[in-house]
Amino acid sequence: MIKYFNSFRFSCVIALCVLVATLHAQISVPLQDMSFWQPSNAKNWQIVGSVTSDLVKEHVMKIGKGTGVLANLPDTKSRSNLVSVSEYGDVEVSFDFMMSKYSNSGFYLQGRYEVQLLDSWGRKDPAFNDCGGIFARRRFEPKEELFEGHAPIQNACLAPGLWQTMEIAFCAPRFDAAGKKIANAKMLKVRLNGVTVQENVELTGPTGGPISEKEASTGPFMIQGDHGEVAFRNILVNPLGSTPVKAGPMSYEVIYGAYRNADEFEGKPVDLKGTASALSWELTKRENNFVLKSNFNLEVIKPGKHEFTLQAGGNSILRVNGVPIMPQKWAYSTIERTATIDLPAGNIPVELIYFKMDDWMPPMLRLSLKSADGSSCDYQTFSSTLALTPPDPIYLDAKESTVFRSFVDYYEDGNFKKRMVHPVNVGHPDRIHYTYDLDNGAVAQVWKGLFLNVAPMWDSRGDGSSQARGMVVALGDKATLVTMAQMMDTSSIMGTNTGFRTLGYDLEEGNQPDFRYTLMGATIKDRLRITDGKYLTRTLEMSEGSPKEALFCRLAFADKIEEVEKGLYAINDFSYFIRIPKELTATVLRKDGKAVLYTGLTGSVQYEIIF
Repeated sequence: MIKYFNSFRFSCVIALCVLVATLHAQISVPLQDMSFWQPSNAKNWQIVGSVTSDLVKEHVMKIGKGTGVLANLPDTKSRSNLVSVSEYGDVEVSFDFMMSKYSNSGFYLQGRYEVQLLDSWGRKDPAFNDCGGIFARRRFEPKEELFEGHAPIQNACLAPGLWQTMEIAFCAPRFDAAGKKIANAKMLKVRLNGVTVQENVELTGPTGGPISEKEASTGPFMIQGDHGEVAFRNILVNPLGSTPVKAGPMSYEVIYGAYRNADEFEGKPVDLKGTASALSWELTKRENNFVLKSNFNLEVIKPGKHEFTLQAGGNSILRVNGVPIMPQKWAYSTIERTATIDLPAGNIPVELIYFKMDDWMPPMLRLSLKSADGSSCDYQTFSSTLALTPPDPIYLDAKESTVFRSFVDYYEDGNFKKRMVHPVNVGHPDRIHYTYDLDNGAVAQVWKGLFLNVAPMWDSRGDGSSQARGMVVALGDKATLVTMAQMMDTSSIMGTNTGFRTLGYDLEEGNQPDFRYTLMGATIKDRLRITDGKYLTRTLEMSEGSPKEALFCRLAFADKIEEVEKGLYAINDFSYFIRIPKELTATVLRKDGKAVLYTGLTGSVQYEIIF
């Protein structure tokens, strides 16, 4: 299912767009053949099994035999655009794409409104024609010129040759019975590699290069094929406007008291009970020290995966069809929890328990569902979400090299893994940043774009954490330097027998840190620097002493590692690259579904992290 944003805000925007019921279900575009697209004699578009693109050479994309990938390889004779057979109005679409170096393409909604695809790697201040931009309109009188382009909020583009992800939510223009346009098209949301780069952008007319300057209620997808090499996979299309899953009458019970765990109020007498048409914490008639138990049935029409989003300030438990898809967890009012479950058609029982005992935190209760056919629905009253006033954003920009200490919540594959309690966030005006974990000498994550959101640290009582604002690539929370016996160790914390002790960091020229720690009797210096404004070069060296046992440098610890050319390794299905110098020899070790790329550490090791 296409993963989507803030369902409450999205529902409001969709309501404003007056969505028309289309009764379509989400589809996965077949990439075993070209049946989704209109027939063409052009040979630049083809179905292939794999693609790779050169980091250095311009406009080079190599293909492998098979199916599952749609590739565009234009030449002087074949450079046609690709147009879908079906037409769409309001729609969500998501896809993975890969660009060759300096390549240019675009994805058109209704064949008229272009979201730009471009190799924008390393661009600090993106324009409308950079990746994630909405291309400008074109007029010819009184002179030919471009106007009304919309630059992406920030550059979230990865390096050429890496798989990237784009998600688009589009609202078609509206027309009256006479065919007169009464509302412009809107690009509700564009996300590039998990970062929102466009939001609620009104489109007064077709952008440059459309299939027609005349607007319509529906139109086909079009992919630009005349400017450069590009490949696609995992194309998902969700026509919007399907019938949302309805909820039957809700019965509720309220128990008063301050409870921290669910077993504390089991068997306690009920203070209030009744039925309601929608969820609301206001049914408890107080703002704190209450337990609210709500039970209702969902009328599921289409079986399949259903994604629930719950926002509750305090403790909450959600059971769906008898399955505790969200066990008890405490969360601040602004935190969303999501869970997906396969549901059959029919009446599905839901039990939601919300209990709160923190008088300093505002109450909040919101439950939304994205169903198997892509429709979205909220099940709470509007007022149930109003007690929480959104905090003013507190942003930290890296206008110069910046070092910031805070807790950091670490995620892998979109899933929370742990809270790092001794990390260091390092920002740079080139808009390439990283988080270094002092507990194990690891570069846990890197990102580009904007630096930090520090509101979680300072808003209200705060929780001491900050969040990366840009496009984040998780590198792993495991130690970099290990012995051979520890090579496949999945622990993220150094063992007590290693003699590991952090020595903090020294600020060197340009206010950039060199990290230091002792390990196995040796003192290690760990330095990261930005190269060409595009990627990180990391150098580890033994500055003092010698280790009691041979040390090895784990350049990457991942599910999948493959060497795409001499010294260049693609990590986790082309999520990022590790590049080593010609004089360095590295080895890939695989065991139990995991892979490690490593090399020995005798004096120093230098390698590049490219993303």
